[in-house]
Amino acid sequence: MKEIEVLLRSLVDVDRDMLISVLSMEVQTATKIAMSGHQRTAWQRAKRQRAVERAARLAHILAYFRDGEAPPGMSEDDRELCAQIAEKRSL
Repeated sequence: MKEIEVLLRSLVDVDRDMLISVLSMEVQTATKIAMSGHQRTAWQRAKRQRAVERAARLAHILAYFRDGEAPPGMSEDDRELCAQIAEKRSL
């Protein structure tokens, strides 16, 4: 999901509180989308599944920046992305 990478890169220059606030709102929005709507068709089920995966991924990223360490279950790609963003933020 490239849009998450783009979102994170756009937040490099904001302070930590704003970063956590934006990520929290993104997690809430993704969770609402994942839990809403009907799932009668294959397309609707696939859309919901993507939303569930997005919400979980955002929750891991939020935990990384909020707690300062990678949570269990976080993908290696997301760990690397977060480490890159954290490094750029500290420059």
